[in-house]
Amino acid sequence: MFYFTIGERTLIEQKLVIWVILLLAFAFSGCVEVIPPDDSNMIYVDFSGGADYTSIQDAVNASPDNYTIFVYGGIYLENIVINKTVVLMGEDVATTIIDGNGTGDAIYISEAGKANISGFTIKNSGNKGSPSNDAGIDIRSDYNNITGNNISNNKYGIYSTYSKYNNLSQNTILSNSEYGMYLYSGSDYNVIFDNTFSIDSCGLRIKGSKYNEVSRNLFADNQKGMYFCCGARYNTVFYNAFSNNSLWNADDQVGDNQWDNGSMGNYWDNYNGTDADGDGIGDTPYVVSSKGQDNFPLIDKEGIT
Repeated sequence: MFYFTIGERTLIEQKLVIWVILLLAFAFSGCVEVIPPDDSNMIYVDFSGGADYTSIQDAVNASPDNYTIFVYGGIYLENIVINKTVVLMGEDVATTIIDGNGTGDAIYISEAGKANISGFTIKNSGNKGSPSNDAGIDIRSDYNNITGNNISNNKYGIYSTYSKYNNLSQNTILSNSEYGMYLYSGSDYNVIFDNTFSIDSCGLRIKGSKYNEVSRNLFADNQKGMYFCCGARYNTVFYNAFSNNSLWNADDQVGDNQWDNGSMGNYWDNYNGTDADGDGIGDTPYVVSSKGQDNFPLIDKEGIT
C-alpha cells in the first residue's frame, strides 16, 4: 500500500483519527455545519511545522466559513479572535494548549463569529487583578458549542454577553480567579450541561440573563457554587450536585428562577431533610436563599457526575 506523509504523520492516519474525533465531539452539536473531513475543508495546525500553519490565528484568518481547523498537540501562546464560522478542534485536551500569556482573552468569539471549540486546554487570560473581563473564552455571538475543554487559570473561564443559544457542556472549569463561567447581560437560552466547576472563586454567575438551563453539573470545592443576581430571571437549575463549596452552595438574589424542573431538584451536601418514602427526593424543600428554593432536593448525587 502506498501513502504520503506529512512530517511524521500519514494522511491515512490523520483522516481516520480526525473523523472518529469529529463523530464523538459533535454528536450533540447542530449549531455549526460539520462537513466530513477531506483535504478541501480541513486546515491543519502544528506549532512545530509539518502542517498548513504553525499558528491557530493564521489558520483562522485563512479559513473560509464552515471549515474545520485541526490543531495538533503543543503550546500555542496566542490570543485568538474568531470572526467567522469555524470548527476548532484540538488533538488531545491534555496536550493541545492555548495559553493567553497573561494578556487579554485566550479566545474571543466576536459578534460575527460562530464556533465549535473542543479538545483544548485554555488558560492564562490576562488582567486577573483588574476590572477587565478577560477570559479563557469570551463569547459575543449566538449558537456556539464549547464542549470537552479544560478551561483553567484564567480570570473568567467563560464569559458571555448578549450571546444566546450556546451549548456550554462537558468542560472542566477550574482554578479561575473570579468566575468559572459568567453569563452577563442578555445571555439568554443557553444550555450549561455536564460541566465540572471546581476550585474557582465562584463556579457560575448569571446576571441580567434569562431562560438558561443549568443541569447535570458538579459544583465542588469552590468558594461559591453559583448564583443569580441583577435581573437574572426564568432560569432553571436541576440535577446538579453542590458539594464542599466553602462560603455557600448557591444564592438567588432575584427570585423567579426555578431550582428544580417540577419533579427533580439538585443534590445539596448540607441538606438535612429526610426521605421517608425512599424515593430519592427529600420530603421538605431545600432553601437556597430568601428568594429561591429547591422543592425536590435529591438525597444522593449518584448518577449526576
